[in-house]
Amino acid sequence: MEPTSFRFNDLPTELALIIFKHAAQPPFAQYAPFTQDPYSSALSLCQVSKIVRRAALPEILHTVLLSTTHDLLAFVRALRMQKTYMDQQHDLAFDYAPCVHTMSIGHFRGPLRSSPNSYFSVLIPELEGEIDISLLAPVILGVSSLAISFRNLNFLSKCLKTCG
Repeated sequence: MEPTSFRFNDLPTELALIIFKHAAQPPFAQYAPFTQDPYSSALSLCQVSKIVRRAALPEILHTVLLSTTHDLLAFVRALRMQKTYMDQQHDLAFDYAPCVHTMSIGHFRGPLRSSPNSYFSVLIPELEGEIDISLLAPVILGVSSLAISFRNLNFLSKCLKTCG
């Protein structure tokens, strides 16, 4: 028996979106083996089209892991970019905060007082300017589940002061 082939374009839109949403789930959300970058497949999907991006982003953002300084800075840059898009009423504007349900922050020193045992090469004052608490606070305070390392509790404190 010869395999039947079909074109993806022939699928009903609703079914195609379900497939994209499933494919966009990071591996840790699918109980699959953890990869180096659990978001890489989903980010590739976001480059397919605006419609696929809108379907994939909520899946990507459901669980946000910020385990390194690089991850934190990348997330803050993405929030800053989305704010710019919203201000410009750009087609790519997307509000991240309502989509983030679980967040883990840890294994980085963040904007803490300088310490001789720094875990990353970026200097603390430089990092302070990179992290915009006013963008990050609504996301952190809006999650239903937050895991934050003890070393980063001051980060949560700054968020509470910003929104309080």
